[in-house]
Amino acid sequence: MRAVKMLRGDMMEEKLKNLYREITKERGEPLDFWEVAALLEVYGMRDVDVKKEYGFEDVFALAKELMRYKDIKKYPVKTIVNMQKLPPIKERVIQNYLKGLAFAIPMLIQILATIILGFALWSNIHIDESVATMIAFGTFLAMIFTGGPAQIIGRKGLYYLKMNEDVLAAKTIWVFYITSVIAIVILSLIFFLFNTIFQTLDSHLFIIFLSTFFLLSILFLNVSIYYVFEEYGTIALFFVLGVVFVIPIHYILHIDFPHAQFVAIALLDLFILYFARRKLINLKSNVQSEGELLPRVSMLIYTLLPFFIYGVFYFLFLVLDKLIEWNTNALHHGFFIWFDVKYEIGTDLALIVLVLLVGLLEVVVYEFLYKTNENVFAFSLHEYEQFNGYFQKFYRNVNRIFIIFALGTIIVTSIFSAILVHFVSDERLPFSVDSAYVFVVSAVAYAFLTAGLMNALILFSFSRQKVVVKAIVLATVANFFVGVIFSNLLYRYFAVMGLLVGSAIFWYVTYSFLKTMFKKFDYYYYSAF
Repeated sequence: MRAVKMLRGDMMEEKLKNLYREITKERGEPLDFWEVAALLEVYGMRDVDVKKEYGFEDVFALAKELMRYKDIKKYPVKTIVNMQKLPPIKERVIQNYLKGLAFAIPMLIQILATIILGFALWSNIHIDESVATMIAFGTFLAMIFTGGPAQIIGRKGLYYLKMNEDVLAAKTIWVFYITSVIAIVILSLIFFLFNTIFQTLDSHLFIIFLSTFFLLSILFLNVSIYYVFEEYGTIALFFVLGVVFVIPIHYILHIDFPHAQFVAIALLDLFILYFARRKLINLKSNVQSEGELLPRVSMLIYTLLPFFIYGVFYFLFLVLDKLIEWNTNALHHGFFIWFDVKYEIGTDLALIVLVLLVGLLEVVVYEFLYKTNENVFAFSLHEYEQFNGYFQKFYRNVNRIFIIFALGTIIVTSIFSAILVHFVSDERLPFSVDSAYVFVVSAVAYAFLTAGLMNALILFSFSRQKVVVKAIVLATVANFFVGVIFSNLLYRYFAVMGLLVGSAIFWYVTYSFLKTMFKKFDYYYYSAF
């Protein structure tokens, strides 16, 4: 009888040791039993489970018992990145810049393809302004309505990947993707019913609008899956492939524009979805045993809602100045917006500034993480002022570098644009004095916007997403009111001032908070995780 009791005791001892190893897997050494209790709750343990499986009164009683096993394992060193595997600074700066540049390359592909070929995946110089208006409007709505879902797919999917929870990553991405597709289908039906009842557009223009909205919404959602895996080069290749699809569809099959582009986008949607789905299936099949239970819906909404709002408002902000100017331009065209090619050319060429500066964002964020990793354990508890001062200086230096790089980028883009205007025909690039004004103001605005995005990425890294949401909402409101007032009271091309003022506000709000954060960076660092 005594031997049986001893055997049971040994079995329980081993069971408790295994539990301790499991809840502290890939974590640092717990400070006290309160932290162990928190780990047990994260693991899914409730008082009823503890009592049934281990015989303890509650989670806290079990946590106190588990503290006996603190010395049975070695704990990983707490670092943000593995410094031993880092390449030299010049090499990693170039790598990260190219990685960030690849993130924005699809925009550049659209712009250059339109200038060189006269068409891209959805833009085209061979169509009339009424059709161009419908395509642009459908594109803008697709960007706005998929901005939120793309953000939460990227945020939660990447989070689980970084935690090596591959099954949860694949399941989360697919659930959010299907939910978003269903929402897009419902929205499309609502648009159809609205136009059927109120006859806002004739059937031809409505089909153009709805095709653009639906096909591009699916494309943006498909691409968001590849953004989770940070395969920016693959995304750029997809957009090149889409442009290539258009060529035989139009010139060999003799399908007119823009229907040739719609067929190409539909094929590209299917192509990307096929490989994205295979990627997710392979991700799940590579794992032998892992939890698959997603967090409760209420918890997901609470944690992801700020990112959803940010995604919606960010893309609304990007297109709002154009919608305001086109609304002013629509005065004599019988529709509430009307495409203006001169305004579009100015903002499109200025987007090159945004593309080139986005590469710098990747460099800054990674260098910031590297510096944090180097210094967070280099300073003792009593050296928090030196710790904070180090990062204040780092942030000041980053801003100086950014200003110099932004000015250089604007100058280089201006020279490049002047060369394009000189050598490309007016039919393909109808650049005017108004376009030049829009280009200059937009270029400065995009520099402010990118500086704000740099701040936003740092704030996201330290769980300060509410600050970023506040900044983008204020920026969007300012963009709207300044754009409406300037374009209606002064001159319609002054709508671009809304973009400039809004971008400056977005930068200032995020910049002000970061200055405060770095003064007490020790607190913000430890409260973020």
